Amino acid sequence: MAIVTDDKRKSEATWTAWAQARLALLASEVGRRLSSMARVQRHAPVDYRDRISVATWLVVIGLGGSLLVELPSVVLHAWAFGSPISIPFTGVVWFVLFLAALAAAGTQSVISVHPSLSGHHGAGRLATWPFWALPMALVSIAAVMVPLAPGRVIQVLGLIVSGAVIALAYSGLYATVDTGVAGSRRARLLLDTLAYSSGLLLFLFVYQTRTRSLLSGTLIALIATLLSLEILRTAAPRPITALLYSGIVGLILGQVTWALNYWVLPGITGGLLLLLIFYLLIGIAQQGLQERLTRRVLVEFGIFALVALVLIAWVGPGLS
Repeated sequence: MAIVTDDKRKSEATWTAWAQARLALLASEVGRRLSSMARVQRHAPVDYRDRISVATWLVVIGLGGSLLVELPSVVLHAWAFGSPISIPFTGVVWFVLFLAALAAAGTQSVISVHPSLSGHHGAGRLATWPFWALPMALVSIAAVMVPLAPGRVIQVLGLIVSGAVIALAYSGLYATVDTGVAGSRRARLLLDTLAYSSGLLLFLFVYQTRTRSLLSGTLIALIATLLSLEILRTAAPRPITALLYSGIVGLILGQVTWALNYWVLPGITGGLLLLLIFYLLIGIAQQGLQERLTRRVLVEFGIFALVALVLIAWVGPGLS
Protein backbone atom coordinates (compact mmCIF):
# COMPACT_ATOMS: atom_id res chain seq x y z
CA MET A 1 0.00 0.00 0.00
CA ALA A 2 2.86 2.38 0.81
CA ILE A 3 4.49 1.64 -2.57
CA VAL A 4 1.26 2.48 -4.42
CA THR A 5 0.92 5.68 -2.44
CA ASP A 6 4.47 6.73 -3.27
CA ASP A 7 3.97 5.98 -6.98
CA LYS A 8 0.76 8.00 -6.93
CA ARG A 9 2.51 10.94 -5.33
CA LYS A 10 5.34 10.74 -7.86
CA SER A 11 2.81 10.70 -10.69
CA GLU A 12 1.00 13.72 -9.28
CA ALA A 13 4.28 15.60 -8.81
CA THR A 14 5.31 14.79 -12.37
CA TRP A 15 1.96 15.98 -13.73
CA THR A 16 2.16 19.16 -11.65
CA ALA A 17 5.66 19.92 -12.91
CA TRP A 18 4.55 19.28 -16.50
CA ALA A 19 1.52 21.57 -16.05
CA GLN A 20 3.67 24.30 -14.54
CA ALA A 21 6.12 24.02 -17.42
CA ARG A 22 3.30 24.26 -19.96
CA LEU A 23 1.80 27.27 -18.18
CA ALA A 24 5.18 28.99 -18.11
CA LEU A 25 5.64 28.27 -21.81
CA LEU A 26 2.15 29.58 -22.55
CA ALA A 27 2.74 32.73 -20.49
CA SER A 28 6.01 33.30 -22.30
CA GLU A 29 4.29 32.90 -25.67
CA VAL A 30 1.48 35.28 -24.67
CA GLY A 31 4.01 37.83 -23.44
CA ARG A 32 5.94 37.56 -26.69
CA ARG A 33 2.79 38.03 -28.74
CA LEU A 34 1.67 41.02 -26.70
CA SER A 35 5.13 42.60 -26.97
CA SER A 36 5.10 42.08 -30.73
CA MET A 37 1.63 43.61 -31.02
CA ALA A 38 2.71 46.60 -28.92
CA ARG A 39 5.71 47.21 -31.18
CA VAL A 40 3.56 47.03 -34.29
CA GLN A 41 1.00 49.38 -32.80
CA ARG A 42 3.70 51.79 -31.65
CA HIS A 43 5.31 52.01 -35.08
CA ALA A 44 2.11 51.95 -37.12
CA PRO A 45 1.24 55.30 -38.70
CA VAL A 46 -1.52 57.23 -36.96
CA ASP A 47 -4.37 58.41 -39.17
CA TYR A 48 -4.42 62.18 -38.81
CA ARG A 49 -8.09 62.25 -39.83
CA ASP A 50 -9.03 60.57 -36.59
CA ARG A 51 -7.24 63.30 -34.68
CA ILE A 52 -8.95 65.98 -36.77
CA SER A 53 -12.31 64.42 -35.94
CA VAL A 54 -11.60 64.29 -32.19
CA ALA A 55 -10.15 67.81 -32.08
CA THR A 56 -13.09 69.23 -34.04
CA TRP A 57 -15.69 67.54 -31.87
CA LEU A 58 -14.02 68.84 -28.71
CA VAL A 59 -14.16 72.39 -30.07
CA VAL A 60 -17.80 72.01 -31.15
CA ILE A 61 -18.74 70.62 -27.73
CA GLY A 62 -16.98 73.58 -26.12
CA LEU A 63 -18.89 75.99 -28.37
CA GLY A 64 -22.11 74.23 -27.45
CA GLY A 65 -21.24 74.61 -23.79
CA SER A 66 -20.91 78.36 -24.30
CA LEU A 67 -24.58 78.41 -25.30
CA LEU A 68 -25.71 76.55 -22.18
CA VAL A 69 -23.37 77.76 -19.44
CA GLU A 70 -23.19 81.36 -18.28
CA LEU A 71 -19.90 82.26 -16.68
CA PRO A 72 -19.54 85.18 -14.25
CA SER A 73 -18.13 88.48 -15.44
CA VAL A 74 -15.15 90.18 -13.86
CA VAL A 75 -13.99 93.74 -14.53
CA LEU A 76 -10.38 94.65 -13.85
CA HIS A 77 -9.67 98.30 -13.07
CA ALA A 78 -6.23 99.84 -13.47
CA TRP A 79 -4.45 103.09 -14.20
CA ALA A 80 -2.50 103.59 -17.41
CA PHE A 81 -0.76 106.78 -18.50
CA GLY A 82 -2.48 108.78 -15.80
CA SER A 83 -6.06 107.71 -16.54
CA PRO A 84 -8.23 104.79 -15.45
CA ILE A 85 -8.84 101.80 -17.69
CA SER A 86 -11.34 98.97 -17.32
CA ILE A 87 -10.84 95.51 -18.81
CA PRO A 88 -14.04 93.42 -18.79
CA PHE A 89 -13.75 89.64 -18.65
CA THR A 90 -17.26 88.53 -19.60
CA GLY A 91 -18.47 84.98 -20.06
CA VAL A 92 -17.72 85.24 -23.79
CA VAL A 93 -14.14 86.29 -23.07
CA TRP A 94 -13.61 83.33 -20.74
CA PHE A 95 -14.93 80.93 -23.39
CA VAL A 96 -12.77 82.57 -26.06
CA LEU A 97 -9.66 82.01 -23.95
CA PHE A 98 -10.63 78.42 -23.13
CA LEU A 99 -11.58 77.47 -26.69
CA ALA A 100 -8.48 79.14 -28.13
CA ALA A 101 -6.29 77.01 -25.85
CA LEU A 102 -8.34 73.92 -26.78
CA ALA A 103 -7.94 74.67 -30.51
CA ALA A 104 -4.18 75.10 -30.08
CA ALA A 105 -3.97 71.74 -28.30
CA GLY A 106 -6.01 70.13 -31.08
CA THR A 107 -3.71 71.62 -33.69
CA GLN A 108 -0.66 70.23 -31.92
CA SER A 109 -2.31 66.82 -31.74
CA VAL A 110 -3.00 66.80 -35.49
CA ILE A 111 0.33 68.22 -36.63
CA SER A 112 2.47 66.04 -34.38
CA VAL A 113 1.55 62.81 -36.26
CA HIS A 114 2.87 64.09 -39.58
CA PRO A 115 5.61 61.77 -40.92
CA SER A 116 8.08 64.64 -41.27
CA LEU A 117 7.76 65.31 -37.53
CA SER A 118 7.83 61.66 -36.41
CA GLY A 119 11.43 61.90 -35.23
CA HIS A 120 10.95 65.12 -33.28
CA HIS A 121 10.51 65.01 -29.51
CA GLY A 122 10.27 67.61 -26.78
CA ALA A 123 11.51 70.97 -27.99
CA GLY A 124 11.42 69.77 -31.60
CA ARG A 125 7.69 69.28 -31.45
CA LEU A 126 7.22 72.71 -29.92
CA ALA A 127 8.54 74.15 -33.19
CA THR A 128 4.99 73.63 -34.51
CA TRP A 129 3.63 76.59 -32.50
CA PRO A 130 3.19 78.77 -35.65
CA PHE A 131 0.39 76.39 -36.68
CA TRP A 132 -1.72 77.30 -33.64
CA ALA A 133 -2.71 80.82 -34.72
CA LEU A 134 -5.44 80.22 -37.31
CA PRO A 135 -7.53 77.67 -35.33
CA MET A 136 -7.33 79.98 -32.31
CA ALA A 137 -8.67 82.86 -34.43
CA LEU A 138 -11.45 80.74 -35.94
CA VAL A 139 -12.76 79.45 -32.61
CA SER A 140 -12.59 82.97 -31.16
CA ILE A 141 -14.82 84.23 -33.97
CA ALA A 142 -17.21 81.32 -33.50
CA ALA A 143 -17.36 81.88 -29.72
CA VAL A 144 -18.42 85.49 -30.34
CA MET A 145 -20.80 85.00 -33.27
CA VAL A 146 -22.64 81.74 -32.48
CA PRO A 147 -24.27 83.01 -29.23
CA LEU A 148 -25.49 86.09 -31.14
CA ALA A 149 -27.46 83.98 -33.63
CA PRO A 150 -31.26 84.39 -33.26
CA GLY A 151 -32.86 81.13 -32.16
CA ARG A 152 -31.54 77.68 -31.30
CA VAL A 153 -31.87 76.37 -34.85
CA ILE A 154 -29.57 79.06 -36.25
CA GLN A 155 -27.16 78.48 -33.37
CA VAL A 156 -27.01 74.75 -34.13
CA LEU A 157 -26.36 75.56 -37.79
CA GLY A 158 -23.62 77.91 -36.62
CA LEU A 159 -22.06 75.07 -34.62
CA ILE A 160 -22.11 72.82 -37.69
CA VAL A 161 -20.58 75.46 -39.94
CA SER A 162 -17.95 76.32 -37.33
CA GLY A 163 -17.01 72.67 -36.95
CA ALA A 164 -16.70 72.25 -40.72
CA VAL A 165 -14.50 75.33 -41.08
CA ILE A 166 -12.24 74.29 -38.21
CA ALA A 167 -11.93 70.76 -39.65
CA LEU A 168 -10.94 72.28 -43.01
CA ALA A 169 -8.35 74.43 -41.25
CA TYR A 170 -6.89 71.38 -39.48
CA SER A 171 -6.68 69.51 -42.80
CA GLY A 172 -5.03 72.47 -44.50
CA LEU A 173 -2.50 72.87 -41.71
CA TYR A 174 -1.57 69.19 -41.91
CA ALA A 175 -1.17 69.46 -45.69
CA THR A 176 1.23 72.41 -45.37
CA VAL A 177 3.64 70.80 -42.93
CA ASP A 178 5.57 69.61 -45.97
CA THR A 179 5.20 72.25 -48.69
CA GLY A 180 6.74 70.02 -51.34
CA VAL A 181 3.93 67.46 -51.51
CA ALA A 182 0.94 67.50 -53.82
CA GLY A 183 -2.00 69.53 -52.57
CA SER A 184 0.02 71.87 -50.36
CA ARG A 185 -0.53 74.84 -52.70
CA ARG A 186 -4.31 74.41 -52.61
CA ALA A 187 -4.17 74.03 -48.84
CA ARG A 188 -2.06 77.20 -48.60
CA LEU A 189 -4.67 79.10 -50.64
CA LEU A 190 -7.42 77.85 -48.34
CA LEU A 191 -5.50 78.85 -45.22
CA ASP A 192 -4.73 82.31 -46.62
CA THR A 193 -8.42 82.85 -47.38
CA LEU A 194 -9.40 81.80 -43.87
CA ALA A 195 -6.67 83.99 -42.35
CA TYR A 196 -7.67 87.17 -44.20
CA SER A 197 -11.38 86.54 -43.55
CA SER A 198 -10.66 85.97 -39.87
CA GLY A 199 -8.58 89.14 -39.81
CA LEU A 200 -11.42 91.22 -41.21
CA LEU A 201 -13.95 89.89 -38.71
CA LEU A 202 -11.65 90.26 -35.72
CA PHE A 203 -10.63 93.77 -36.77
CA LEU A 204 -14.33 94.67 -36.97
CA PHE A 205 -15.03 93.15 -33.55
CA VAL A 206 -12.29 95.16 -31.89
CA TYR A 207 -12.56 98.43 -33.80
CA GLN A 208 -16.30 98.86 -33.38
CA THR A 209 -16.03 98.58 -29.59
CA ARG A 210 -14.46 102.08 -29.53
CA THR A 211 -12.39 101.20 -26.49
CA ARG A 212 -9.22 103.04 -25.54
CA SER A 213 -6.35 102.82 -27.97
CA LEU A 214 -4.21 101.17 -25.32
CA LEU A 215 -6.61 98.21 -25.29
CA SER A 216 -7.90 98.16 -28.87
CA GLY A 217 -4.49 98.83 -30.40
CA THR A 218 -2.93 96.05 -28.33
CA LEU A 219 -5.64 93.57 -29.36
CA ILE A 220 -5.32 94.48 -33.04
CA ALA A 221 -1.53 94.14 -32.81
CA LEU A 222 -1.88 90.69 -31.22
CA ILE A 223 -4.43 89.53 -33.81
CA ALA A 224 -2.33 90.82 -36.70
CA THR A 225 0.79 89.15 -35.31
CA LEU A 226 -0.88 85.74 -34.95
CA LEU A 227 -2.53 85.77 -38.37
CA SER A 228 0.65 87.07 -40.03
CA LEU A 229 2.50 84.18 -38.44
CA GLU A 230 0.15 81.72 -40.12
CA ILE A 231 0.50 83.32 -43.55
CA LEU A 232 4.27 83.83 -43.38
CA ARG A 233 5.34 80.55 -41.79
CA THR A 234 5.64 78.75 -45.15
CA ALA A 235 7.64 81.61 -46.68
CA ALA A 236 10.11 82.07 -43.82
CA PRO A 237 13.13 79.76 -43.49
CA ARG A 238 12.72 79.49 -39.70
CA PRO A 239 9.83 80.00 -37.26
CA ILE A 240 11.71 82.75 -35.43
CA THR A 241 12.07 84.68 -38.71
CA ALA A 242 8.34 84.41 -39.33
CA LEU A 243 7.71 85.62 -35.78
CA LEU A 244 10.00 88.64 -36.32
CA TYR A 245 8.21 89.72 -39.50
CA SER A 246 4.82 89.02 -37.94
CA GLY A 247 5.71 91.13 -34.92
CA ILE A 248 6.59 94.05 -37.18
CA VAL A 249 3.25 93.72 -39.00
CA GLY A 250 1.39 93.57 -35.69
CA LEU A 251 3.23 96.60 -34.32
CA ILE A 252 2.33 98.67 -37.41
CA LEU A 253 -1.33 97.61 -37.25
CA GLY A 254 -1.47 98.55 -33.59
CA GLN A 255 -0.13 102.01 -34.37
CA VAL A 256 -2.60 102.40 -37.25
CA THR A 257 -5.45 101.49 -34.91
CA TRP A 258 -4.23 104.12 -32.47
CA ALA A 259 -4.40 106.74 -35.27
CA LEU A 260 -7.79 105.58 -36.58
CA ASN A 261 -9.33 105.96 -33.13
CA TYR A 262 -8.91 109.73 -33.49
CA TRP A 263 -10.85 109.60 -36.77
CA VAL A 264 -14.60 109.06 -36.41
CA LEU A 265 -15.22 106.24 -38.89
CA PRO A 266 -17.94 103.57 -39.06
CA GLY A 267 -16.86 100.14 -37.92
CA ILE A 268 -17.00 98.57 -41.40
CA THR A 269 -14.79 101.30 -42.87
CA GLY A 270 -12.20 101.06 -40.11
CA GLY A 271 -12.14 97.27 -40.42
CA LEU A 272 -11.64 97.42 -44.20
CA LEU A 273 -8.82 99.95 -43.83
CA LEU A 274 -7.09 97.72 -41.29
CA LEU A 275 -7.52 94.72 -43.59
CA LEU A 276 -6.07 96.65 -46.54
CA ILE A 277 -2.97 97.69 -44.57
CA PHE A 278 -2.65 94.17 -43.19
CA TYR A 279 -2.80 92.69 -46.70
CA LEU A 280 -0.22 95.14 -48.06
CA LEU A 281 2.22 94.53 -45.20
CA ILE A 282 1.87 90.76 -45.55
CA GLY A 283 2.45 90.95 -49.29
CA ILE A 284 5.56 93.08 -48.89
CA ALA A 285 6.87 90.76 -46.16
CA GLN A 286 6.32 87.70 -48.35
CA GLN A 287 8.15 89.28 -51.27
CA GLY A 288 10.98 90.28 -48.97
CA LEU A 289 11.32 86.79 -47.51
CA GLN A 290 11.41 85.31 -51.01
CA GLU A 291 13.93 87.97 -52.14
CA ARG A 292 11.60 89.25 -54.86
CA LEU A 293 10.92 92.73 -53.50
CA THR A 294 11.70 95.02 -56.46
CA ARG A 295 10.60 98.47 -57.55
CA ARG A 296 8.05 96.96 -59.92
CA VAL A 297 6.50 94.96 -57.07
CA LEU A 298 6.26 98.09 -54.90
CA VAL A 299 4.56 99.97 -57.76
CA GLU A 300 2.05 97.13 -58.13
CA PHE A 301 1.28 97.25 -54.41
CA GLY A 302 0.86 101.03 -54.61
CA ILE A 303 -1.61 100.77 -57.50
CA PHE A 304 -3.55 98.08 -55.69
CA ALA A 305 -3.69 100.24 -52.55
CA LEU A 306 -5.10 103.21 -54.49
CA VAL A 307 -7.77 101.08 -56.16
CA ALA A 308 -8.69 99.48 -52.83
CA LEU A 309 -8.98 102.90 -51.15
CA VAL A 310 -11.35 104.07 -53.88
CA LEU A 311 -13.50 100.98 -53.39
CA ILE A 312 -13.50 101.40 -49.61
CA ALA A 313 -14.49 105.05 -49.99
CA TRP A 314 -17.33 103.96 -52.26
CA VAL A 315 -18.54 101.02 -50.19
CA GLY A 316 -17.64 102.09 -46.65
CA PRO A 317 -19.30 105.31 -45.44
CA GLY A 318 -17.42 107.99 -43.57
CA LEU A 319 -14.06 107.77 -45.33
CA SER A 320 -14.65 110.77 -47.56
